[in-house]
Amino acid sequence: MRYTIRRVSPFGALFYGLILGVAIWLPPGVALGWLVRSLIFDLKDWLADLTLTIPVSRGVSVDLDLMALLPLGDIHERLESLSGQGTMLFFAIALGMIAAGMLLTGLSSFLGALLYNLFARLFGGVEVTVDALDQPASRQAPPVEMTYSPRPAGIPAAAVAPAEAPRPRRGRGGPVRSSSVAWLALASNTHDRWALRDDVTRVGSSPDNDIVLPGLALYHAEIRRESDRYLVYDLGSRRTWVDDVQVAAVHMLKNGSHLQLGQSVFVVHISATGSTVGSTP
Repeated sequence: MRYTIRRVSPFGALFYGLILGVAIWLPPGVALGWLVRSLIFDLKDWLADLTLTIPVSRGVSVDLDLMALLPLGDIHERLESLSGQGTMLFFAIALGMIAAGMLLTGLSSFLGALLYNLFARLFGGVEVTVDALDQPASRQAPPVEMTYSPRPAGIPAAAVAPAEAPRPRRGRGGPVRSSSVAWLALASNTHDRWALRDDVTRVGSSPDNDIVLPGLALYHAEIRRESDRYLVYDLGSRRTWVDDVQVAAVHMLKNGSHLQLGQSVFVVHISATGSTVGSTP
């Protein structure tokens, strides 16, 4: 199955960018904190031992304390104070670098998501191919050029005029016996029923589908039973809605849900009575 990523949540990218920032910047932060702490201790000891030896005569020399001669006393006192807080200094530097790295990575991810959404709106996004490992491979229909008027935003699926929708026909599937009976009924005429199979019910304009709907792609959608739940998979048409919500990839069906496929609106019925469901001619 092929899908298109058209939008990435900027705030989701920010969240994962912050988490990624911790993983990336933790080792450099710890290393920098340890390095600064070691340099302070080494520099303090070096200044304390800073002397100059001047030979006067054979076997006689004079040692000059450069700490006293040069204005290095204040620097040594500050290093002495910092070395007394070596552990706190280590954590302060490490945490500061990690926080700065988190912020940098998070903001980069946030801006990257905004830029992706902008380019996806202009160029259509990035196509990905999804393989269901625990299900048989879906049949992929070749691209079909269709002209249709999309349902206006804000109008519920049940409000679509039934007269404008092509009438469904039963395809290869007959009545299906199931321990958990589920079927589709036209919203305009609930006596017309199409049973859902125990495994996969295929919908499209091809005659070998279980439910044949003129005007759709050859293989428009699949309704699968997985773990006693019924899921509708849109096969790339982006003309499938469940309760006025467009199905981008997969959506769970519930008893009483309105399922719109193209211009046809169905009411989903799921029960546990264990009977045979057919379609009324």
